[in-house]
This record gives sequence, C-alpha cells and structure tokens, in this order.
Amino acid sequence: MKKAVWLLIIIFITVWAISTLFPMYWMFQTAFTPEEEISTFPPKLLPSHLTLQNFVELFKSSLIWNWIINSVLLSVGITALSLLVCSMAAYAFSKLQFPGKRWMFTAIVATILVPAQVTLLPTFLIVSKMNMLDTLWAIIIPSIASPYTIFMIRQYMLSIPTDYIDAARIDGASEFNIYWKIILPMSKPVLAASAIFTFISSWNGFLWPLIVLNSAEKYPLTVGLATLQRQHLVQYGLQMAGATVSALPMIVIFFAFQKYFIRGLMSGGTKG
Repeated sequence: MKKAVWLLIIIFITVWAISTLFPMYWMFQTAFTPEEEISTFPPKLLPSHLTLQNFVELFKSSLIWNWIINSVLLSVGITALSLLVCSMAAYAFSKLQFPGKRWMFTAIVATILVPAQVTLLPTFLIVSKMNMLDTLWAIIIPSIASPYTIFMIRQYMLSIPTDYIDAARIDGASEFNIYWKIILPMSKPVLAASAIFTFISSWNGFLWPLIVLNSAEKYPLTVGLATLQRQHLVQYGLQMAGATVSALPMIVIFFAFQKYFIRGLMSGGTKG
C-alpha cells in the first residue's frame, strides 16, 4: 500500500515538474528555431537545426543594450536602497521602543493587502509633481520601501538575542553602529532572501515603468521587449530570444543564492 502511495506521489510530482518546466523549454527552443519553422503545424518539439539568427536580429535591430543597462541599474539601485531603508525600519520595529510602534507596524503591514493598481494614480501624481516623469528615479523612488520586506526582515531580527545589543550599549556604541556592525551581519540570510525577491521583482517590473517612461532608450528590458511586437506581424523567434535574454539572469541568480533564499524564508517567520 505504501509503495502504491509513493508511486502516485512520484507520478504527480513528475507530471507537475514537466508541466511547470515545459513553458521554459518551449521558450528556449523557440529562441533557437528558424523563424520559418516556428509557425508550422503541428508544432515540433525539436527544431530541424539550431540557429542564432533570432539573437543576431535582436541585438542588431533594437535598443536592447540600453534596455539591459537600464534594467541592471534599476534592479541594483532598487535592491540596494530597499535593503538599506527596510532593514533600518525593521531594526526600529524589532529592537527599539517608541510610542505607537505596534500601531505603526500594523499599518505598514496592512498596506500589503492594498492592490498595487489602487495606488497607481496617486503615486503617478506625486512623481509628476516632483518632475521625475520619464526618468529612472520615477521607478526607483516609489519602489524603495516595501512593506513585505520590512515585515520579513523584522521577523528575522526578532530572533536575534537582545544581549548583543545590551552589551554594545554598555560599551557606548550608538544605535546606528549597533544596527550596522552587529544586527546587519547577523541578518545575512534574510537580507539575501530579501535581495533576491527585490531584484527579481524589479527586473520583471512592467506596468509602472510603462506608465512613467516615454523615451524608448530609457525603457527597462521588459518594456523594451514588448515594443518589438509589430502591429500586423509577430516574430515569435525574436520575442522568445528577448524573453530568454531576460530570463537567464533570474535563473542564474536564483540558483547561485538559493541557499540563502531558502534559509531566509525558513527563519523569517519564527517569531511574532
């Protein structure tokens, strides 16, 4: 009986894995398939021969290098500033005592329940009043403070014993030195997990950059690739080549830092 159950579980996991990974496989194989073979019916699981023509056309006839640089600048900038701001807020909410702390933290966490579409208009008006439209700052500034990142880092910092902080205060360390030299080094797992979340979210951002940017050379990769679709003709090979270029950094980052990613997730909700 147990063997039958395990066999069913293995079959289910295998089917689930195949159904999950198949779209990624289809993206990769389409990117290396000649354009004339992509629209054949029935579709072929394997192309007759592999080609780099789609990638050559992608890098030759578009602003993809500008888009890649913009995506890197946005993702790195948002990730670095978000970790700094959110970790400082998390330290305050986890280790400091001040009036209204619980209510302020509850209000911040409650904003997670608000759909992002609801805040698009007021955020756009604020960015417009600050004369940041059609600049990368219009994307970076509203993305710095993340309620979810604050919550996750705060939950992890609650598990750090306060004895370290008390000893540092007795030695005369300032609150910033305690945060920077003691708490942050001890929070590396959750910071790494938060960095992966933030970087991937920033890299894949589409709607907000599409709204606040007007110049094609300032587009991030996600928005720039959408402009490659022609009005009457869709070049699927070109689209999939662009999608492959966009997806590869995320795949590499996840597998390179998955140890910290899993450790941060497992230890982030130990205390409340």
